[in-house]
Amino acid sequence: MTTRLPTPPPSPNMPQLVLCADGGGSKVCVIIRSSDGIEVRGIAGPCNIQSVGFQAASQSLLLATYRALSQLPNLYIPSQLYIPPLSPTLVPPPLSSLENNGESSKIPTKLPDLNVPVFQYAWLGLAGIQNDSDANAFAGYAINALALNPDRIKLSNAISLQGIEHVVAVVAGTGTIGRTIRVSPKISENADRRKGKSPSLPLEDVGIARGWGYLLCDEGSAFWIGRLAIRSVLAFADRQYSSSLYSSPNTGLSLFHQDILRYFGTSNPSELINLASICDDSFKGLNVGEATAKRNALIAGSARVVLKWAFPEDQPINPTSGLPTPPGSTDGDVDVDSELNNDLDIEMESELGASAPLEEIEKAHNEAKKLIRKAIEPLVELTLECLGDLTVVKMERTALVLGGGLMMSPGYRNLLLSRLAKLAVEFGKVILVEDAAKEGAEALSNFVFG
Repeated sequence: MTTRLPTPPPSPNMPQLVLCADGGGSKVCVIIRSSDGIEVRGIAGPCNIQSVGFQAASQSLLLATYRALSQLPNLYIPSQLYIPPLSPTLVPPPLSSLENNGESSKIPTKLPDLNVPVFQYAWLGLAGIQNDSDANAFAGYAINALALNPDRIKLSNAISLQGIEHVVAVVAGTGTIGRTIRVSPKISENADRRKGKSPSLPLEDVGIARGWGYLLCDEGSAFWIGRLAIRSVLAFADRQYSSSLYSSPNTGLSLFHQDILRYFGTSNPSELINLASICDDSFKGLNVGEATAKRNALIAGSARVVLKWAFPEDQPINPTSGLPTPPGSTDGDVDVDSELNNDLDIEMESELGASAPLEEIEKAHNEAKKLIRKAIEPLVELTLECLGDLTVVKMERTALVLGGGLMMSPGYRNLLLSRLAKLAVEFGKVILVEDAAKEGAEALSNFVFG
């Protein structure tokens, strides 16, 4: 049973706080914003409630929250608040430890819930929340973890806009999902304020498309693009094995395929099968949930290699090698070890370098672009599903909001918009959300504090 906690009273000596969380299949970002404009953030691991479970998701949420709180000056937090010791490498307890009352050889105890109320309001946009049932089921965990009164929290899967009646939010990160949100009139906010009540967010989920997870959908996501890249490499290996069936000569690995294999740390395409089936040695010691989350993040991370070759115009060109330089990140929801990627970039430049013929570079570009075109079509369908039959949602009064790491790629984003334009789908506004947690925290802060 959820305990109803008192909301911290306004104090002239202590600025009030709101929390906004953006959680996906690879990480969660929590931003805490004060009534006087101070803002801090904390990052932690996967927070998709469907893939990692309620306990693990709430632990990721807590860790990110504690990391953010620890950056605030003492004036901004209650003196009674206990913040556990945090190290930069601390991760939430694995699923196995949570299922065994915190007993684990990896991390002996789980993070404690906040011991006193801190926040005036919290808005949690978490992957895996498909409907009210999911939101209500996880609400108890979030309310207890964050010491919140139940009427001071809103959970959704994924914004108030003047002149806009509906928002279609299309998120393409580690996974993909589309939601249709009705923007309620501001009059309800003013009425609540006059009655001295905390205003309700003027947003209502009215539609959803996909978001069923990597096994059933996620087409157009970073995971899906990485999956297509692996399939492309394996198809090439099949062609090599079946060379006797062809009269035409078999070509060697393309620069694109070499780059994909190098990302996964192997030169043998068949080892990618072990990775996909979590039979690789790197998964030893992990339970199924942990291994699956690690596998999915690794595959999703390979999307940056595909985007690099598909959209070289998005990347700076290395003056020495003449090759496109990988972006710092092409999927904001993927948390892949930076040292691995730095080593990979250096190795690519030294091995491929200036010796790569232009025709080979063009071939790699075409192969990657072909995969991207294949990945974008289901994302177009997802967007159309969010519009219903267009009798309720009016295009001229609807905003398309694009979020997720893949949408930070101009090439990928423009390809989606150009495909929609060819279908005569034109929104009243198109908005790119580069930092969902930050923009959500700013909007929530403005709404709650006025």
